[in-house]
Amino acid sequence: MKRPHLLSALAPAALCLTALSAMALGGCKSEPKTPATGTAKAEQKAGAAGEAPKAADKVDTSLRKERNPRIFNRSLGEPEYLDPGLCSESEGGIVTHDTFEGLYVYGPSHKVWTPGVAKSHTVSEDGLTWTFELRHDSKWSDGKPVTAHDFEWSWKRVLDPKTASRYAEILWFIKGAREYNLMEEGADADALRAAVGVKAKDDYTLEVQLVGPTPFFIQLTAFYTYAPVPRHVIEKHGDKWARPENIVSNGPWHVTEWKSRQSIKAEANPHYWDKANMPFDQINYLITEDNATAYTMYQAGDLDYIDSKVPEAVLPRLRKERDPELETNPYLGVYFYMFNVKEKPFDDVRVRRALNLAVDKSQIGKFVVKGGQEEAWTIVHPGLEEMGYPMPEGPEYDPDLAKKLLAEAGFPDGKGFPTFQISYNTLEGHKLIAQFIQQQWKKNLGVVCDLDNMEWKVLLKKQHERDFQVSRSSWIGDYLDPFTFLSLWEGPNPNNRTNWAQPTYDKLMADARVETDAQKRMQMLADAEKIFIDEVPAMPIYFYVKQDLVRPWLKGYTPHLQGVHLARHLRVEL
Repeated sequence: MKRPHLLSALAPAALCLTALSAMALGGCKSEPKTPATGTAKAEQKAGAAGEAPKAADKVDTSLRKERNPRIFNRSLGEPEYLDPGLCSESEGGIVTHDTFEGLYVYGPSHKVWTPGVAKSHTVSEDGLTWTFELRHDSKWSDGKPVTAHDFEWSWKRVLDPKTASRYAEILWFIKGAREYNLMEEGADADALRAAVGVKAKDDYTLEVQLVGPTPFFIQLTAFYTYAPVPRHVIEKHGDKWARPENIVSNGPWHVTEWKSRQSIKAEANPHYWDKANMPFDQINYLITEDNATAYTMYQAGDLDYIDSKVPEAVLPRLRKERDPELETNPYLGVYFYMFNVKEKPFDDVRVRRALNLAVDKSQIGKFVVKGGQEEAWTIVHPGLEEMGYPMPEGPEYDPDLAKKLLAEAGFPDGKGFPTFQISYNTLEGHKLIAQFIQQQWKKNLGVVCDLDNMEWKVLLKKQHERDFQVSRSSWIGDYLDPFTFLSLWEGPNPNNRTNWAQPTYDKLMADARVETDAQKRMQMLADAEKIFIDEVPAMPIYFYVKQDLVRPWLKGYTPHLQGVHLARHLRVEL
């Protein structure tokens, strides 16, 4: 099977991290001003129902001059949470990355991480102790100082089982974190909490003890789950603290409005330490559940940037015209279908293997979503081979073997196989993929399924409640290491929504966390992926290609493997 290679993109990132580590060793309510106008323009230009949008007009900066250049409008789906400790999906991650700041921050490209609240750090010779020196001028949006105690409290809050953070696993690299997060009933919670390896040595010194050498730990500290949250606000408002009327954040912007299904507004944090260098006074996240609406608003000049919401119907034309506003770049992500392995007949591995082998995935990127996506038969992105990962071989499209496996499972030619549902969220691309896979399963296996479309937040709720049979999902790498794709399938990981738990897999992952030999660690991860490939708790479909639309007046946009484009790195020039 052809594999995409990202050597030119990934290798510099590896070098950057190595250099960074070497230096250290040496020492995710009112109406905004423009959406109403944008909505009106969108309705005027939308055309007949089902009509494919036309290709983007040539640049007319007069569209943008109606708006203050210090205001940035971008597309967004409806977030589930604005609490960094609870957020576990990309839409909420976009907002929290702009409004909260961790020890380090994503740079304009995947090759760079820049200091955030931390001004410097050192690492012990064994790679296990990281000490961060915090800047003294970092403040919450209410003017109170951000301290090392905020980080200690926030990280332990994420790990507290009562918080039920779905992303707590990303902190398990810290000594004692897993034990506290997964503590059994009756355990000494206070003792386990105290044993977690994060400690404020004073107001501006944070010491972190890791379970094993983790050269990508700087990358982790930039991720939203590692961001501090305001203890004084949470203790006052409880679970309502992240509402716009209560929320306090420490990033360049803070949320002031959230109108469900319409928009989120974030205004400049007057106390942000680097406010003089921030490019915008206001960010409007305009919420759209379908790509055609986002595209029409973009054409009207009401969006400066469309993040991965380019309609499939216009992509071929934009590419053919070589539209300079279309940005197509490698993306460290995988699209897949999850099986609920406690639901019959998906509890039978032969059924899961059959369904996987019966889909000609090579057709999806070429003819279904038409973005040139590479078919996926493994769960780890092949680009990570360049980081020293011995990528296992996946299977290939084989409808004959699929039929044989289904017959062995008791369903010859699909006879007796119960009708089931594919659940997906509202986007045209998801619908097209579901229809194609539905047809493939019917054609190659005689299996019949229905399509169940719903809003993003509803789908997430059903997934986390394990209330589905087959459901679309995806994963974007949080850091440049295979672990980011493989930890997802550990039995205790709340983001593993398949009900699949495999003891050998879990042991390999646990051992890899503490393995000090880099080559042995990578082999452990590869062995774990072989188990995933064999047991198919989820069916990989394709590896992402990121396709954004960027107006020429928006400067600072740089290709980023993880798709992180922070507002702080952008600016409007008319």
